[in-house]
Amino acid sequence: MPNNASPAARKHELAPAIVSQHLDKIETSPAGASLKTWIAILALAIGCFTFVSSEMLPIGLLGPIAAGIHLSLGMTGLLVTGFALFVAIAAGPLTVLTARFDRKWIMVGLMVVCLVGNALAAVATTFTLLLLARIIVAMAIGVFWSIATAMAIRLVPQHQAVRATSLVLGGLAVAAVLGVPLGTLIGQYFGWHAAFGALSLLSLVVCVAALIVLPPLPSQSAGNLRAIIDAFYHGQIRFIFFTTALVMTGNFLAYTYITPYLQDVSGIPASWISSLLLLYGAAGVLGNFSIGSLMARSLRGALILTLTVLTLSMIMLWGVAQYKFAVIALLVPWGMSYAALPVLLQTWVFRAAGETGDVEAALSLFVVAFNGAIAIGALAGGVALDIFGAHVVVLLAAVIIALSLLLVLRSSHGRHR
Repeated sequence: MPNNASPAARKHELAPAIVSQHLDKIETSPAGASLKTWIAILALAIGCFTFVSSEMLPIGLLGPIAAGIHLSLGMTGLLVTGFALFVAIAAGPLTVLTARFDRKWIMVGLMVVCLVGNALAAVATTFTLLLLARIIVAMAIGVFWSIATAMAIRLVPQHQAVRATSLVLGGLAVAAVLGVPLGTLIGQYFGWHAAFGALSLLSLVVCVAALIVLPPLPSQSAGNLRAIIDAFYHGQIRFIFFTTALVMTGNFLAYTYITPYLQDVSGIPASWISSLLLLYGAAGVLGNFSIGSLMARSLRGALILTLTVLTLSMIMLWGVAQYKFAVIALLVPWGMSYAALPVLLQTWVFRAAGETGDVEAALSLFVVAFNGAIAIGALAGGVALDIFGAHVVVLLAAVIIALSLLLVLRSSHGRHR
């Protein structure tokens, strides 16, 4: 993660917004965090990087994987769709089933599952086996997102809570900058199997680190489906759920098929793809950390601005599709605006979760909306790609994201500072 200190400092502006409403419900260390504690939090961040890279890797390698398993690009996109759909279905029940176990051992177990799934993908030669490998990893990622940030908060005293959550969530931004592009680069030079193998080795490293440096963390969750249902009936949580579902459907309808769009519509050489994904990811890091000051003033205002930029980026991509350098330039506002959204939406979840009484339950709903939308977006994009071509995909994405913008504009949620 480039320059950890600077992003963390900027995130300190958000301390009251993110944690003040629920820190009293989570035990924190009475003394300042030790070096071992920060290493433990870094392990969680690398775990985040590993899971996000595992989820998104097929996007950068869609062509080679499709050729390797002899399927169309649209059908191969089911590797993203099936993964996200399984996460959406399994996140709530699996979070409940693991709710009463010590979080340290749950985290170790999650990394073992990630290791096994990526190792299986590294040797898969058929679509069925590769999809099975993806589902194995998907079983773990929903639980990971439901517990990782709450674990980070419990490891440190209150005044360091935002710094800890910033570091963990930074793994998502770094995965966008390094994970998918680096995996794409490895796949281009050594084959797509090697990219999954590298993620399996990284899972092993995180597993060993978690085993060594994470302290025991007894569960504090209610551990029942009723808590998740109650969280959904909370007004703000439900609003976040539908907003997240719309915007992520639109984004992943386009992003899942960014490679065929760049190559087939804009005429960009295949050798440029990993570099352009790196550009997109670098813009994402900038958006991830620059949204903080605006969010501190108005979460709703920051969300409206971000959704507006994302919608306009999609419309312009559709309009200038034949001009490769204009398309390349538009990857920057697209990457910036998308990467800011998980920060905005999850901050909103944290604020509202303090009123529900169960942070993990609220986070599991966010995971359901987020990944369910990825599945729907990837599936719809695959159908649109096979029927109409990649050019139409970005226009459909713009329409769906615009609907999420209208939803936010019509809502009174998030007007408070």
